[in-house]
Amino acid sequence: MSKKIKITPRARALARARGIDPAAVDARGTGVQGGVTEKDLLAWIEAGGAKTGAAVSAEAVAGGAADVRATSLARAIAAARGVPLSAVSGSGSYGKIVREDVLNAAAAGVRFAAEEADVIGVTPDGKRIARIVPYAGARKVIGDRLSESMFTAPHLYFTQKVDLSALSPLRELVNAKQERKTSVTDYIARAVVMTLRTYPAMNASLAAAGIEEYAGVNLGVAVAAPGGLIVPVVKEAQTLSVVGLSKASGELIDKAREGKLRPDEYAGGTFTISNLGMFGIENFTAILNPPEVGILAISSVKDEAVVVKAADGAKTIEIRPMMNITLSVDHRVIDGLLAARFVTEVKRLLESPLELMIRDWT
Repeated sequence: MSKKIKITPRARALARARGIDPAAVDARGTGVQGGVTEKDLLAWIEAGGAKTGAAVSAEAVAGGAADVRATSLARAIAAARGVPLSAVSGSGSYGKIVREDVLNAAAAGVRFAAEEADVIGVTPDGKRIARIVPYAGARKVIGDRLSESMFTAPHLYFTQKVDLSALSPLRELVNAKQERKTSVTDYIARAVVMTLRTYPAMNASLAAAGIEEYAGVNLGVAVAAPGGLIVPVVKEAQTLSVVGLSKASGELIDKAREGKLRPDEYAGGTFTISNLGMFGIENFTAILNPPEVGILAISSVKDEAVVVKAADGAKTIEIRPMMNITLSVDHRVIDGLLAARFVTEVKRLLESPLELMIRDWT
């Protein structure tokens, strides 16, 4: 026969919430006639009398909160904190549960058992683990390569804001004349290729024998694929027009998203572009794709108020489509002056887009 103890209603509710049999409580009661109070029970738990933070049993939750007297605010807080009202003792009029009762219960670790159903473990500092995803395969390869890049190559970043007022109508004109539509990325790709031909030191890699500068531009286009980030490469991109780049990169991107890329289609890049504009990202920096010495991060196009200076020197404010581009370079190979000239030339070409349509531009 289990022993009986005198215990206050609040202490009994706490014991029920913690899955503790009141008869098992060995605590000196400080309540009326030696009854165990909530304070006594908490002290007993903290002294090692029971495992703290136990989930509420199914019996404690049975019947739901509909039959419990509680204020609207208390109910709202209980729902937000995951506290079952059936396990809370009310201190209000006629035992009604008020805000403070719920907060005290939450602080004591009272919570629904369902909240613990998907927890598979707890970290040493108290974080509850819902699942563990293996760090392996493509994700680990990507992580290892990017870590090597970040901690081996000193990164330097250069940002320019680009006005696409002239590019937008040109792109609309081109798209109206053909079935396959060009994207802003296609024009940026062309601008990057042309700029790499102007500044060949950017089309390079640091190898064991020295800095290798390449005769052709193999342009990588970073793509989020099912297995992780992958960079299909458009080979000899300097031979392609904007429309040609659009077709070649589009086919590779489709294959990447379907997981059908051949190894030779994502190897041999000399420079990479990474576009997150379609996700509304306004600015970001990209980690170099080794052994390349440069990567261009492309952000979203946003309408912004811009100060425009007329030929006579007068200034006005206009709303224009603006975009941020950020160049990351390997500072072991690329100096700041070269990087600044490179990203500024990309900006100039995008703001004078007719030059992009001249295929044999040198």
